[in-house]
Amino acid sequence: MSRDVITVGSTMRIPLLYRGEYSQWRERFMNYLEEQTDGEAMTNSIQNGDQPLPVIARVSLVGTAQDTPPTLKGPKFWTAEEKKTRKIDHLARSLLIQGLLNEIYSFIDSNKTAKDLWDALER
Repeated sequence: MSRDVITVGSTMRIPLLYRGEYSQWRERFMNYLEEQTDGEAMTNSIQNGDQPLPVIARVSLVGTAQDTPPTLKGPKFWTAEEKKTRKIDHLARSLLIQGLLNEIYSFIDSNKTAKDLWDALER
């Protein structure tokens, strides 16, 4: 059976990207994401990048320097919303990877965020 018959219009399976079929795959992949829980947030992660990691709020004293980088919160101190955001960013990248054949992924596997992967695929 042709792979086109299996994948066209499916929102139940992650569509696979085949060489030379990026524009069709992009449309199918975005349709797939729209149907997923938190699909809008995953689309945002893919198009705009991961949300910044949570940091610890600092109180400054008069006369102290502010040139030190902010301290990242440890994962055990993240709020439920911060945990959900991290999970969505991770899931967006994971779904993208699942939609790629090994021969395609091997060229772009050094990209660490969903946006970086997406941008590399567009090139």
